[in-house]
Order: sequence, then C-alpha cells, then structure tokens
Amino acid sequence: VNTKTPVTEQEMMGNIKKIIGSAPGRTIIATFSSQIERIKQVMEFAAANNKKVALDGFSMKMNIELATQLGYITVPKGVVIPVDSINSYPDNKVIVICTGAQGEEMAALPRIIAGNHKYISIKKEDTIIFSSSVIPGNERAISKLKDNLYRHDSKIITYLDSNVHTSG
Repeated sequence: VNTKTPVTEQEMMGNIKKIIGSAPGRTIIATFSSQIERIKQVMEFAAANNKKVALDGFSMKMNIELATQLGYITVPKGVVIPVDSINSYPDNKVIVICTGAQGEEMAALPRIIAGNHKYISIKKEDTIIFSSSVIPGNERAISKLKDNLYRHDSKIITYLDSNVHTSG
C-alpha cells in the first residue's frame, strides 16, 4: 500500500525533467498511453533541450496520433522520431516513451527488457522511469519486469523512489 503524500502534476513533471536532464544515456519512460498531458510535456521538454522522442507501443502511438489530430497536442517539429532510428542519435539525446509499465507481456517495455524488441535493447547507461503506479493484481508481473531489468544494471526509478507519477 502506497502511503506517500501525493505530489502535484507540476512537481512530478519537475522531477521527471530533472532525471531526463541528468541521465547519462537514454531515458526510457514507461507510462499509461492515456497520460496525454504528461507525454506532451515530455515532448515539449525534449524540444527545448535538443532531444528526440520515440513513441513505442500500439496504444501509445494511437493515442498520441489521435490527440494530435484532435488538437490536444501540437508535437514540436522534428522532435518525434521513429523507433527504428533511435540509434542514429547520441544516447543522451534520446527519450523513449512506451507502454508496458504494468508488465503486460506484449507491450513495449517488457519486450525491450526481455530482448525481444526489434530496435531497442537495454544498455547499462539507460535510465528507466516507471511513471505509473501499480494497478492491483499486476504486482507479480511488475516485480518480474523490474527483476529482469535490474539484471541489466540500468538505473530504475519508480514513483516510490522519486515522485515520477501522480494519479491520472
């Protein structure tokens, strides 16, 4: 049970921006694809800091595409890149926003961690942010996901560590 004092969306975004800004390699943010405002703010931060964003996961791509078409998001020009081109940029200039924070087997993050992703594999310098809380019933899948991730020796940050999520 999480007994932490909730943080504001503004404080949470400040924490995420600090983490991205100090990450030595790529930043991989796993969040809910419905967190449109959060994703928008990460894209704006990326644009202001000469970084690129790759969106991964079916629902992530669909939701952002729809939000853009409906005018909820104006994606800064040149910020979003296809996942298959992330290796064309320096690691510290790449942010991957993906699905799978709940450990869903076919979602992007679990495939990346398991080594089953076509374009992304975990590197030691990566910083992985779980910008989501644990949905009851998913504890075991998330624990397994984090356990597999710790084996890669990457930096993992969750809402319990650093206030990188607030309820939707």
